[in-house]
Amino acid sequence: MDIRRALSGALVLLMTVLACALPGQPSASPLLPTPDTRLEIMVAETVSAALELTRQAVPSATLSPTSTPESMIAQVDSSGSALTTGEDGSALFRDERGKYQITTPGGWLAVRINQQEFLDAALLPQVAHPAFQRSLDSVQGQDPNLFRLFLFDLNEEHIDGGFVTNVNFLWNEQEEISLENETSLMELADALPDSLPGSEVLTVELLPLENGTKAGIITSRLEAITLDDVAVVLFQKQVLIDLPIGTLSITFSTTETWRGVSEPLFDAMIESFKHVD
Repeated sequence: MDIRRALSGALVLLMTVLACALPGQPSASPLLPTPDTRLEIMVAETVSAALELTRQAVPSATLSPTSTPESMIAQVDSSGSALTTGEDGSALFRDERGKYQITTPGGWLAVRINQQEFLDAALLPQVAHPAFQRSLDSVQGQDPNLFRLFLFDLNEEHIDGGFVTNVNFLWNEQEEISLENETSLMELADALPDSLPGSEVLTVELLPLENGTKAGIITSRLEAITLDDVAVVLFQKQVLIDLPIGTLSITFSTTETWRGVSEPLFDAMIESFKHVD
């Protein structure tokens, strides 16, 4: 497995979606939406008005069920995946190309690049917040064949200095990782400080999920300045799973302030992971 390539895919979102700058370095300008897209029009003309009219609260996130209700099973679309939202706000994501499925927490927005739910996200009044707009603007230019799914915590109270808790699913069908031992994980962990200066690796573990799937887990922290010029301590957990085709990296990023709230939800989501035929 190309270690630096695996890291760069996950870390590019840390510097754009998370909209942060390392201490001592100038903050990057937020990425602008592509001109004349439906997303830009809806954000400018619809979402602002909806926010003023409704101001509805975001429901509190809840732990995701590990079972799959029949009502959440959907047809695979042009992306080679299916995404269905349940009544509790959780979502079932099934990736036919990677041969897996997972259930996301309620209260977290699940979107795929170039798919309908990404465009529809602009209708949500919560997305009018600049931090959410910045996050969506940043990911829309990524490759949907690599970045299979994005999750954003929609609770506005959880925005920390302009930082939105998020998760990205990066699938590389050309790369394979061995999880027979911790060798590959240690190589990834050792390369992290070079890929992202200032980051500190906290833990490196090889653990089985409840269903027996092996998962490599690397956690790290980073002190940074957000684009809102606020100092935060970022926490990141990267879960790597060897799939029948390629490697899946699920990267969770939040701040230390909200880690205690959001990490259990992420961990419950990971436990819902299943291989599918």
